[in-house]
Order: sequence, then structure tokens, then C-alpha cells
Amino acid sequence: MELRYLKYFVTVAERRSFTRAAEELHVAQPAISQQIKSLEGELGVPLLHRTKRSVKLTAAGNAFLSEAKEILAHAELSKQIARRAARGETGSLAIGCVGAGASAFLPELIQSYRKRFPAVRVHLFEMTPEQQLQAFVREKIDVGFMRAMGASDEKNFIQQRMYRDWLMLAVPQTHALAKARQIPLEKFAREDFVMFRRSEAPKLFDEMTQLCAKAGFIPQVVSEPPMIQTLLLAVAAGIGVAIVPGCVRSFRQPGVAILPVRPVSPIIDFVQIRPKGEPSPTVSAWLELVRESLPAVRQQMEKGV
Repeated sequence: MELRYLKYFVTVAERRSFTRAAEELHVAQPAISQQIKSLEGELGVPLLHRTKRSVKLTAAGNAFLSEAKEILAHAELSKQIARRAARGETGSLAIGCVGAGASAFLPELIQSYRKRFPAVRVHLFEMTPEQQLQAFVREKIDVGFMRAMGASDEKNFIQQRMYRDWLMLAVPQTHALAKARQIPLEKFAREDFVMFRRSEAPKLFDEMTQLCAKAGFIPQVVSEPPMIQTLLLAVAAGIGVAIVPGCVRSFRQPGVAILPVRPVSPIIDFVQIRPKGEPSPTVSAWLELVRESLPAVRQQMEKGV
């Protein structure tokens, strides 16, 4: 049963005229008549009483008319849904993020995205870099935000630099050097350090230990919290000091001072990642918004770099 047969039938039934239906549909009258006959043949019942002057619905035609209208309406709705999905206006978007690096800019990005695409369901997960990589394998997230990946992982992903960051030192506000403008890192060679586990962010961990090595010491690690927020709480509690990305200043953790260090750390990129390959329409729409927003994000996040 073809949709155009239904459309021809509905138009003739509502106009009660093959002539007016042909004019409205811009189709030759004999073609309309023939295709409605084909429809009747397929159904096995007459739908119209035809005379030279009028067209009337049979009982079967009257019953079929409402069903035909519903089918056509649903078909049109289905086309609209498909087109909206192709434009990325419906569906879902799952985002993984390292909260410390993304909390200052990601909420506003998501708000902007939801204003443009209110029918898309957005899911946000705070994850370590390693958890994000595992989530990509399980197809639990579509895009992620983390520190720049190592070469072994990068081959499967596309990275987009969001902003440049650098390493700083977190100390309790009660520390004797908490008000210094810049701290020589070697002064902390004998202090206890709080550091997250290397397995959670290997590349960033290595940058931190290499910075200590440049200052002439190996950090004495006394605690390994899994998340940066817990690490800052440990610093505030006086458990130790910590080398942290500068972006953690956005947390404004009470009792903690975040200070520049000497030697100055290398620049560390915070990136958006996604698997290689053709992105879905919802992901494409998100990527376009991110591209538009990059200048503002970098201006916000790179102050002082």
C-alpha cells in the first residue's frame, strides 16, 4: 500500500471531487482515478461511489478515511523525526570529564547546547582519564575532557585542545610560604606530598614527578587520593602539599593556597577527545558549538599562562 494512494484517496474524499483533487495535487485526473482503483483492489472493497456529478464515500471508505489520515500524519511525523535526528536535534549526548579541568567552562557550554537542541538528552559523567578511555570502549560516552593523551592512546582518538595549563603548588594557607609570589620547588624536597595515583592520569603524573626531578628531588608521597577534590581537602588538612594543574584554582578550596613554582612547568594541554571516525549528528552539533566557543574558553582559562 503506497502512501501516495492514501493521499490521493483522502484528497478526493475530502473534496468530494476528482477534478478538484487533481487540481490541488497537480496530478492528472485519470492517474488519480486509476490509483484509487488500485487501492480498492488491494483492499478488496470499494471506497467510493462514483457518478458523473459526485463522489461519495462507501461505508468502507468512510471507515478507512480516518485510518488513512492517521497513517499519513504518522508518516509525516516520522519524516520530521528523521530529519531532526539527521540534524542532531534529537537523541542523546554523553560527556565524560575530569571535573577539575572542565568545571569552569563546561556547564556554560552544556547550557548553550541545550538551548539550541532542547530535545537532546545530555548525560554528564565525572571520570578520570582512564575511566573515560574505558567508557569509550563500552560506548558509554561520546566525547570526553581530560589532559592531553599519550601517544599509545592518541592513535584511536581525535584531540582538540581546549586550553593550555601549567603546574602549580598547593599548600595549606597556614604554610610559611603560602603568601609567596613564586615558590622555588626545591624548598619542598623534604615535605610530604599528596598525589593522585599514576594509573588515573599517567601523563600528568609523569609531568609532576619530572618537575620535581628538575628541582632535584623525588617527592615523598604519603597519600594518594583518587580525585583532585579529595587531594585539595588533604592539603587543606595539612596532610601534605601537592603539585596540581593551575585550573584547580577555580575550585577555591578553603584553606589552600595555589602558587606558581620555579622551575616553571611545561605547558600541559587540556583537551576534548572523541573516537576517530564519522561522528553522529548530535556529536557533530556539539563539536561545532565547541569550535565556536574555543576563543572564549581559552581567554577564560589561559589567564596568566
